[in-house]
Amino acid sequence: MANAPDPLANNPAIRLWAERFYDAKAWDMPDTPEAGGEVLEARRTTALAELDKTGVPAALSSGARRSLAGGRKALKKQILGADAAEAFDQIDSGIQALKDQITAQLAIAAARGKAQAALAAAEEKFAKERDSLDQGAFTFLEILIKAAQKAMAAAVSAADFEAVEAQAKDIAAKAEEARAYGVFFDNWTRATLLLIKPMDDPAKETATTERAARMAAAAALSKTGDFDGAKAALEVWKSNLDTEDHLAAAVSFDALLCGYEANHHKRCQNILSSQLRDTGDFRNHLKDAKKLAYEDSKFPEAEAKLNALIAYGTKERAALAKFLRGFDMSMMPNAEFRNAVLAAQTKQAAAGDNDPKKALKDLKSWVNSHPAIMGQSYSTQILKALQKRYDALKQVLKEPELTDLNTTWEAHRLLAEAGDFDMNTGAPQHHAKLDQLFKLEAITDSRREMDAILRRHPAAEGYDFHRPVTDALAGANYPAAVAAAPGALEKLQMMPGYLALRQTALDLLAALPGDPADLRSTLDDAMQAADLTARGGDPAKAASDLRGVLDGTDYLDLALAMTDYNAKLAKVQKEHTRTKKYLKLPEAENALDASLKTATDRAGDDGEYGDAFLLLDQHLTLLKQVKPMATARFQVQGILGALRRAGVEAEKLDPFELRAAAAEAEAAKPDFTEARTLFDALRGDLADLSTETAEACEAADGAGSNAGHSLDRHGPDVSDEDLITRLKTGKPPNAHSDDERSYTGASSKFHSPQDWLAGRELAAQAALANGIDITETEMTFTGDPLTDPDENADFTVEHGRPIDKAYIGHKKHVRLDDSGEPISDKTYETFEEIEGLTRAYVNFIWEPELLPDETTGHPAPGTHYDEEKAQDNADYVAKYTTRHGAPPARIRGRWVMMQQYPVADGWDNETKTYTNGNPGNMIP
Repeated sequence: MANAPDPLANNPAIRLWAERFYDAKAWDMPDTPEAGGEVLEARRTTALAELDKTGVPAALSSGARRSLAGGRKALKKQILGADAAEAFDQIDSGIQALKDQITAQLAIAAARGKAQAALAAAEEKFAKERDSLDQGAFTFLEILIKAAQKAMAAAVSAADFEAVEAQAKDIAAKAEEARAYGVFFDNWTRATLLLIKPMDDPAKETATTERAARMAAAAALSKTGDFDGAKAALEVWKSNLDTEDHLAAAVSFDALLCGYEANHHKRCQNILSSQLRDTGDFRNHLKDAKKLAYEDSKFPEAEAKLNALIAYGTKERAALAKFLRGFDMSMMPNAEFRNAVLAAQTKQAAAGDNDPKKALKDLKSWVNSHPAIMGQSYSTQILKALQKRYDALKQVLKEPELTDLNTTWEAHRLLAEAGDFDMNTGAPQHHAKLDQLFKLEAITDSRREMDAILRRHPAAEGYDFHRPVTDALAGANYPAAVAAAPGALEKLQMMPGYLALRQTALDLLAALPGDPADLRSTLDDAMQAADLTARGGDPAKAASDLRGVLDGTDYLDLALAMTDYNAKLAKVQKEHTRTKKYLKLPEAENALDASLKTATDRAGDDGEYGDAFLLLDQHLTLLKQVKPMATARFQVQGILGALRRAGVEAEKLDPFELRAAAAEAEAAKPDFTEARTLFDALRGDLADLSTETAEACEAADGAGSNAGHSLDRHGPDVSDEDLITRLKTGKPPNAHSDDERSYTGASSKFHSPQDWLAGRELAAQAALANGIDITETEMTFTGDPLTDPDENADFTVEHGRPIDKAYIGHKKHVRLDDSGEPISDKTYETFEEIEGLTRAYVNFIWEPELLPDETTGHPAPGTHYDEEKAQDNADYVAKYTTRHGAPPARIRGRWVMMQQYPVADGWDNETKTYTNGNPGNMIP
C-alpha cells in the first residue's frame, strides 16, 4: 500500500493549527467571564455560535482532525478570554480561516484517497508483473513507482495528490504494456535456448553471443519504456536458423505451451486418468509435443500435437469423466450396465461423434431409470472412490457428527464387501445418509471461521447466531445444518464490527460529562435499542443504528478524538518501547516515560482525548530525536565491547572509553541532542580500529575452518558489481575460482566495519546471557540431547539504524535441464536494489579441535590414525572412541562465527520497515 504520511507531519497549514493549540496551552477552558459591555457580549455570543457551527469532519485524517480541533479549542479559549470587542475582529478572522481550512482539507482528503487508491493499484500491478520482465522493463517501472511514492510522501495540496493519481494511472497503463512484452520475452528466452541447443560449435558459441547482445539491446530499450523497440530487437536474433520463420515458430509453440499449462493441463490430466476408453490416444500428446520441440526442433508439428490435446480436454469431456468415476467397471458383465457405458464412450469419442455433452445427458437419464443397478455400482464405488474423501472428512468433523459418520461408513463398508445390495436392507440404504454427511464438507470452512470469530470475540457467543447449526448437528439433521451455516456465518461476521462499535459507545459513555444529562441518556438508550436489534438477528442494522447516533454532532468529535487517540497511542507505545530497548539507561527512560505519561494522563485522567493526541504527537517528535542517539549508543557499546574482547591496547582504547563516558553523561542528563552528536562522532572515529579488529576476528575464525568469510562476502569493501554478479551467476564475491558457486536470492553488504563488529559483539553478549560463552575452549558431552551443551547460537541483531544495502533477485534465469526442457535456474535475470536494512543474522557454532595424527592401542596396539576433522561433538566422540576405546571426558575446541549477514527477508523498501515481525531470537 502506498505510503501516505499523516498530514500533521508534512502539511504546513495543518501544522500551524496544531502549533496554535500548543501556544495557547489550552489544557483547560477559562471560566465563563463575567458580563462585559453589551457590544462585547454580543460579539462573544455571535463568535461562539459561529464556532459551534464549525465542526471538524470525520472524513479528514486523524492528524488533520486533531490539529484543526486543537485550533478550534484555542479559538474558543480566545473567545471566552476576550475582554474587548475589538479583539473579535481577529477572532472572527480566525474562525473564517478555520472554516476555509476545513473546506480545503476535505478537498485534499478526497484527492488523497484517490491518489492512494491509484498508487496502490499501480504498485500491485508492478508486483504482479515484475517477475516476468527483463531488467530494463523492471527498472523502468521501478523508477516510475519510486518517483510516484516520493511524490505521494511529499504531497500537500489537492493538486499535488491529483498529479500523483494521474502519475499512478499512467504507471498502471505502462505496466500493462510491460506485461505484454514480458510474455513475449519469456517465450523468446525459452525458444532461443531450444534453437541454440542442437547447434554445433562454433555456430553455438556465435549464436549464444548474439543472443546475449540482443537481450542487452532489448533491455536498453525496455528501460526507456520502448517495449515495441525491445521486442523488435529480440526478433532480430536469427543466427544460423534453418529458416527465417524458425524463431517465430519456436516462440509460438512456447506461448501455446504456457497457455496450456496455465489453462488446460489440470483438466486434461483429470480426463486422461479417467475411465474414458480413448484417453490412450492422447495420453502421450504432451510428452510427444515436448519431444518434437525440445529434441527435434519441429515446432509446427509439436504445436499440432498440443492443439489436439487441448481440443480433446474440453470442460464437457471433463464433466463426463467425473461422472463416470461413480461407475464401478467391475460390473461390466451386466449387459444393461455395459451397454449404457459403451454407448456413452462411443458418443463422446474424439474419433466418433465427439459429443461428450450428449453422452453425459444420456448417461444421467439411464442412471435415473436403473436405481437398482446403480445402487450396486455406487455401493462399491463409494468404498473405492470415496475412501480418501472419508479419511479427509473425519479429520475435520467434530462430535456428534464424527461418530455418526464413522458408524454409517462402517455399516456401508460391511454390507458392500458382503455383496448385500438389496435395495431395502442392503448397502444402498446408507447412501442418502452418507451423502448428507459428505455434504458437511461444504460447511467445514464456515464452521472453522465461526469458531474463530467466537474465540476472538467471546461476547458474540451470547447472541446465539451459531445455535441453528450446532443444534441441527446435535440432532443429526445435516441438511438443516448445511442450510443454516451461511446465514449464521453472515451474522457472526457482522459481530466484530458491532461489538467494537458498542465498546466505543461504552467508552464514550464513560467519558461524557454529566451535564447535560440527556447526552448520556440518549446514548444509553441507543445502545440498548441496538443490542435488542442485534439479538433479534440483525447485527448489521444494530451497528448502523448505533453508528447513526454516534455520528451525531453531540458525540462525533469526542468519539473520533478517542479513536484517533487510541490508534496514535498504539503506534507511539510501540516506538516508545522499542526506543527504550536500545536505551537501557534509567535517567533517559524516566524522561521518556514522563513525556508519555503527560499525554496518557490527559486522556485517562481528564478525558481530553484531542489534547492527548497532540501531546502524543509531541512525544513522537521526542522519540525521533532519542532513537538515533539510542541506536548510535547501542552500536558504540557493541564496538567497544568487541575491542575489549580483542585485547586492543589501552593507549588506543582509553581515549574512546573516556569519550563514551562523556556521551553517557549527556544521555543521562538527559540531553539527547548533545549525546547523539557525541555518540555519532565517536562511532565514526572508531572506523579504523573497527576495520583492524573485524579483519583480525575474521582471520581467527577462518584459521583451519570453513568460517571466516562474512567480511569477504558481506563486508563494506564488497562492490555493488560483486553483489549483482552473485545474484546473476551464483559466484560469491570471495570466490577462489571461477567455478565456485553460492546461490542466494538476496545479495547484501554492510555499510561499515562498525556495523559488522557491533553485531558480532552484541550477539556474543546475548549468547553469554543464554549460557554460551564463546571464549570457552572445552565442553562436556554425554550424548544426551537434553543435557548436552548447545553447539549453535544464532541471533538476529536489530541495530535500529541502517546498516546495509542489498540486491533482491526477482525473475530467474531460464536454462535447459538434462532432458532439454526449459526450467528456472538458481540465478536471476532481474534484481531490485534495496537499502536501509537494519537487521543482521549472526551465527556462532562450536568446532571441536582436530583429532591428531597419533598411534593408539585400540583396536590393536600400534594402530595409526591420521589427523582428521570432526563435523560436530557427536562425530568427535565417535572418532575418539574408535581410537581409544572409550569416549573423552571433555572435548576441546572453540567457538567461531560461521555467518553474519544483513537480513533482507520481509523488508518493505518503501516504508523502510520489516513486515515479518520478531523472528524470536531478536536483540535487543
